[in-house]
Amino acid sequence: MTESSLALDQESTRYPLSFTQEWFITLDQGDDGGTFGPRFMIVSALRVTGHVDLAVLQGSLDDVVARHELLRTLVIRDADPPYQMVLPPCRVLLEVRDLPPVTGTSRDLVVQELILEAEAGSISAREVPLMKARLCKFDDHDSVLLLTMHHSVSDGWSLHVVGRDLGAFYTARHTGIAAVLPQMRQYHEYAAWQRAKATSIAEDGAPAYWQRKLDCAREFTMPNDHGHPDSYSRPYSMHVHDIEPEVMTAVSALATATRSTLFTVMLSAFYILAHQLTGTTDLAIRAFTAGRDELQFQNTMGLFLNCVPFRTDIADCTSFRDIVMATRETFIDAMAHELPVNVIEQTFPDFTKSREDLRTSQFIIANQQGQLGDDLTFAIAEGARWARDGMLQGSEVHDIPSGVVWNLSPRPSGQLNGDVLFNLDEFDESTVAGWAASLRRILTGAVREPDRDWRLLAGRRSDRRAPLKPSTA
Repeated sequence: MTESSLALDQESTRYPLSFTQEWFITLDQGDDGGTFGPRFMIVSALRVTGHVDLAVLQGSLDDVVARHELLRTLVIRDADPPYQMVLPPCRVLLEVRDLPPVTGTSRDLVVQELILEAEAGSISAREVPLMKARLCKFDDHDSVLLLTMHHSVSDGWSLHVVGRDLGAFYTARHTGIAAVLPQMRQYHEYAAWQRAKATSIAEDGAPAYWQRKLDCAREFTMPNDHGHPDSYSRPYSMHVHDIEPEVMTAVSALATATRSTLFTVMLSAFYILAHQLTGTTDLAIRAFTAGRDELQFQNTMGLFLNCVPFRTDIADCTSFRDIVMATRETFIDAMAHELPVNVIEQTFPDFTKSREDLRTSQFIIANQQGQLGDDLTFAIAEGARWARDGMLQGSEVHDIPSGVVWNLSPRPSGQLNGDVLFNLDEFDESTVAGWAASLRRILTGAVREPDRDWRLLAGRRSDRRAPLKPSTA
């Protein structure tokens, strides 16, 4: 069903938007780009071992859309005010493809090619459902199920929720036994809860905290190579990098020793990288958060992410350990007083004035830690299994509205996978590769000698002769 048919539909229901949906509207560039463009999507892959009953799969996909209203919800952007409209349950587009015999390469590599193909596709934000599926069959007992969802209605957490529910519905339809799933609330209920909470935020001191924290602050923006254009002439590019398990083991040890988290240590390293690039020590770097603190919405599929500024002045810090401790306090306080991103931007407009400098671009860290889990496997009838393992990760595929997004994803192997989304209209690929190399060098040196002057990390080369040792308090 499309927006043009809404006037004829008598079963749709209107609800106010969440703050995140409102924020996405401010980043909208129309149907051709931005947060409601056809390339702003998330792709997830499930490897299926065993026979797949196509009728059962189709019904299970439809069950997921029936359970989660947001997959059949349209954001009416041109209304005043904009709102979300929930439509009746509808059928998911399921494409089935028989793959040719694989010779000369592994099926795993073919799977990666299939994921890339799906990532090159699109999905409309003006038609429901906002999810489609493609089953690619190597043979009757080995398949890949690719799920594509529009990012305006989903986030990384939602991939796991949808995957879990799909497995449960498939089993239920195959066995005739009703699916047992946890209770959930719909996304429009979250939007109502969020707005009700916003009316009482003054009581918990959040506005006062941010008034103090962002006083005279400017959002950190990344120096670019070619200026910031009004619109992009090409899709985004991605630079992929990793940090080896040996380094990440030392990162985890330092996090434990400082009673902090892996993200806190990584953010501390980003502060040094930002200082290296700009010479600034008073840094307010933004990062995405899951926005899933309320237990009642843990099983709700939808767009919950928030973007929080973490401001730390590292000028008075002597060592990297000092920066981690200061960052830890920043993180604890910011999360205790978290406000929706658009509330902060509207309340403190001076904070975002750094975006007016076209020689720099917006910069956001996306930390994938803390979701439902990286490994997801479902056992279903006749021995078939649906698995979403370390290789088949969901990925955000989009022409992001502006600037740079740096994704961080810890893997079960201990390695940290990173990918930097950027546009060649703004940045040379060599520049982005240099950032990734510098981050690795900074982090490696920092966890090797956390009590050494942090300023030496910003310019020195990593001494590979000294072995990494877990940090102690």
